[in-house]
Amino acid sequence: MSKSEECTIEKCDIFDFMAQHVGLSVLHPGGFEATSELAKRWDFEEDKKIIDIACGKGTTAIYLARRFGCRVIGIDFSERLIEEAKYLAKRKKVENLVSFQVADALNLPFFEGEFDGAVSQAMLVLVDDKKKAIKETMRVIKPGGKAGWVELSWKKEPTKEFLDKVSNEICAYCMANVEIFEGWKALFLEAVFKKIDVLQFSMNFQGMRGMLRDEGFTNSCKVMFRYLTNTRIRKRMTSLDRFFRAHPEYFGYGLYVCTK
Repeated sequence: MSKSEECTIEKCDIFDFMAQHVGLSVLHPGGFEATSELAKRWDFEEDKKIIDIACGKGTTAIYLARRFGCRVIGIDFSERLIEEAKYLAKRKKVENLVSFQVADALNLPFFEGEFDGAVSQAMLVLVDDKKKAIKETMRVIKPGGKAGWVELSWKKEPTKEFLDKVSNEICAYCMANVEIFEGWKALFLEAVFKKIDVLQFSMNFQGMRGMLRDEGFTNSCKVMFRYLTNTRIRKRMTSLDRFFRAHPEYFGYGLYVCTK
């Protein structure tokens, strides 16, 4: 399916389905636990300036600002998501620390070394040129700064038959861009980062408890309402859950923390 085609419940890519139809705001693997674990890998301070690349609805940028008091600029290619992020920042009363703007991860509108660090979650699988996205991130952070990624990662090299199932059975077209853990590490090494720490995890499914933690009570209720009242959404979510649980040998995610 081309990007220009309409995003229907049955056929749009898994990330678009979860964001546009299900209404989830935390879409990266590992959810909020992964974000929290990533934040532990370096010290955020009040005088630090961080960029959140592919910020989506702004939940991570707002979390970092509220917890650490650092300044965060979130960028995303989607005007709709940026507007939602601005609204959420205003509602959380962190407009003095967080700002959002539409921008391309492959051509960031910032100076070299403008940021002390960068965060990106489930972005690289969505871009055509992963190497360029990594190098562009490296360009805008200072020497000694850190960049952290959370990315879906294969636990073992997938077969062509399995990748065909991923596209045809669950319409997860973006997963054609997923790498094994060592593959991601090799891409980061090509960007000449001085140090790379890799944490490997298996995909875990925590159901309602995990959704309440990531989405909060109000949005969790909205998601459950859609699930219970829309048979098309319920059918696809059930299919996705069944597929992921049937292939635990493949699905994992990694935290990749790189020092420039």
